[in-house]
Amino acid sequence: MSITDIQKDAIGEIMNIAMGSAATAASELLNAKVWITTPNVSIVQADEMKREELEPAICVKIVYTKGITGSNLMLLKQNDVQMILNQLMGQPLELSPDFEFDELNISAVSEVMNQMMGSASTSLSKFLDMNIDISTPTPHVMDKINISELQDFEPEDTVVAINFNLTIEDVINSEFVSVISVELAKELSDRLIEINTPKPEPEPEPEPAPQAPTPDAAQSGQQGMNPAMMNVNTGGGMNPAMMNAGMGMNPAMMGGMNPAMMMNPGMGYPMQQYGGYPMQMPINIQTAQLHQFENFGYGLQGEQKDNLQLLLGVPLQISVEIGTARRRVKDILEFTQGTIIELERQAGAPVDVVVNGNLIARGDVVVIDDNFAVRITEIIKSKFMDSLGKE
Repeated sequence: MSITDIQKDAIGEIMNIAMGSAATAASELLNAKVWITTPNVSIVQADEMKREELEPAICVKIVYTKGITGSNLMLLKQNDVQMILNQLMGQPLELSPDFEFDELNISAVSEVMNQMMGSASTSLSKFLDMNIDISTPTPHVMDKINISELQDFEPEDTVVAINFNLTIEDVINSEFVSVISVELAKELSDRLIEINTPKPEPEPEPEPAPQAPTPDAAQSGQQGMNPAMMNVNTGGGMNPAMMNAGMGMNPAMMGGMNPAMMMNPGMGYPMQQYGGYPMQMPINIQTAQLHQFENFGYGLQGEQKDNLQLLLGVPLQISVEIGTARRRVKDILEFTQGTIIELERQAGAPVDVVVNGNLIARGDVVVIDDNFAVRITEIIKSKFMDSLGKE
């Protein structure tokens, strides 16, 4: 299988959008500026996917589980991945010959790629107007790159390789490769081309041809009244001048009308069935009188007031926070029994009283009958408190 030049350009644009979002996620995770630029799309055979400049490599496999079908193989240098993990865990930014990709380091690589490719999938979902999900990335340590071991590729199969430049400020300046199947590349590119191709406007429906008047139409004066011949005056009846003009009204029809319906100003609407126009009744406009709700529960009586009491009896979860701390992933993984975590709050400072995740007050910690308690010293004004109201 092969793809056209337009499809190659589309794949380059799609992967550029995806990796831009991945770079943003990596920047937040590593607390450093990250650039992923210059996608270069090439079509190669699977057995020719030799990248000696990337060996030994880490190959991360991402499987798409929703929206699109296929997988993405990300090939990175082991040395680059080691430097990324050093930045993540706060280690010196230098290569160590004793570094091993053990279970802990492999798990960290998986989490970094999960954050990056998860953000890339979200960006693709918006860009391609479809829901796209991925599986948990799976890293593989490879001395020699052989993508056939990870994917069902035959040596002569054609694959799409996208090269990127990868720069992390003060950490690395390198490159990596993304490999996808031709089928997945065509699916993505065709989707992009489809949503960006203007759809033809529907042709207007032809107007119906005018119909020739029938012989019966000439006798319409005997079948009904022409609205143009009607005139509803202030008296609600018919203009006598129009009646005496010889307009061809059917005397039988006139005899069947209720005079009260023709002449009563308050009953102009029956004229409509004979071709006339309905009378408009006078409109009485008044300013709406609205109650001013000055307190919670205004105007509630009986059962409504009882229901309000039931609502006010709903229990809420209250928690007290004495402080917070921020630590790196490496430090958290090293927590053991007896580890001391220093909080970002001075001793004796008021603690936070939180209700259903909303800060509502501050107070001092006290002890009552061997139980901790909080004496509230300050109420925090917030929208949450305002929404509760006061009885």
